Amino acid sequence: MNKKQIGASAYQYTIILILLAAIAYRGGRDFLFHKNELEVTVGIEDMQKIYPKASQYAENRYGAYDIYGNDNKKIGSALLSSDYSQALGYGGSVPLLIGIDDNLIISKIILLPNRETGDYIEAIYGDKFIGKWQGVSLEDATHLHVDVVSGATLTSNAVIAGIRQTASVLVGSDASAITETNLWATIKDVLFLSIMMLSLVLVYKKGTAKYRTIHQLLVLLIMGLILNNALSVNLLHGWLQDGFVWRANWQSSVIFILALTVSFIGKRKFYCNYLCPMGALQELTNLFTPFKKRKLPTQFKGITAREIFLTLIAGALLLGFAPELSYLEPFMFFSFRIVGIGLIIFGLAIIITSLFFTKPWCSVCPTGCLMDTISYKKTKNIDS
Repeated sequence: MNKKQIGASAYQYTIILILLAAIAYRGGRDFLFHKNELEVTVGIEDMQKIYPKASQYAENRYGAYDIYGNDNKKIGSALLSSDYSQALGYGGSVPLLIGIDDNLIISKIILLPNRETGDYIEAIYGDKFIGKWQGVSLEDATHLHVDVVSGATLTSNAVIAGIRQTASVLVGSDASAITETNLWATIKDVLFLSIMMLSLVLVYKKGTAKYRTIHQLLVLLIMGLILNNALSVNLLHGWLQDGFVWRANWQSSVIFILALTVSFIGKRKFYCNYLCPMGALQELTNLFTPFKKRKLPTQFKGITAREIFLTLIAGALLLGFAPELSYLEPFMFFSFRIVGIGLIIFGLAIIITSLFFTKPWCSVCPTGCLMDTISYKKTKNIDS
């Protein structure tokens, strides 16, 4: 049996154990099969973000917070979003604090601590999205139509759902408006399912290699530019902490389960080769580059750069550091409408590097390393 292969496998499984230990330590989870209830607390600092003159507050019998100034006069009220299972973003629940006056008119809305990426949160603040509820009555808020922010769809939908659910509970309106869909959302679901089926056909049907370039273009367009959907260490970290967020992120859940299933029945690297938009972008750049390509040297004594990268991420979590994991990989590049210049430069650097090297990011991708580790890998027997 190939000893080198066994050694690499043992190293990879060590990474998994370190990662699980790190998440257990950082998240305080015991990994038992029970539901961890989300605990949300508010303080006077949160109230002052809505009412700058607030000095104290008290919860009333209706579950709302009455806010008082220095003269002990009431200056407004605030509602804590009531059902976090409805307000699910990329990283889980998105709790809200909604300021209202005595006439049940919304004065301001703020987001409480959550696991959404900072660029997504920054994108939804302002008059173009969250500011549109300012001056709207709670009754009107249950059905007010506000367009989601392109590139931060799940975070936007979480905010919309949280506002509608909370408003409907207070005014007694029909909360079913939260689950309404629009034509564009349906189109995106159809495109997602279509690319899933097409990828499976290309994997299992012989004679389809000639369509590979077209398929990669579709992956880049649908998975990258339209859906902004890619598996990442940040996403998997959130799942291990809080479980699969099925209702909000069902597409990523389908991708992950499908990737593992196909890998375990003998087609390894299914996600990396057929569904990853960054992989498609690199492959297309490799195809059309006028320069001679070479393989990026990323291996040292049998250990690859992506294994080292994943180990460093797990080690940082275990030691108590909390890096913004979404910034350690370039997948947010496809949300270029809202992300900062740093992530755009990150993505462009990979494209430029792809002109000279074969799929350079895949050589260091920690998500690819993790997917390979938990996939089924046949061992080869060799003659002694």
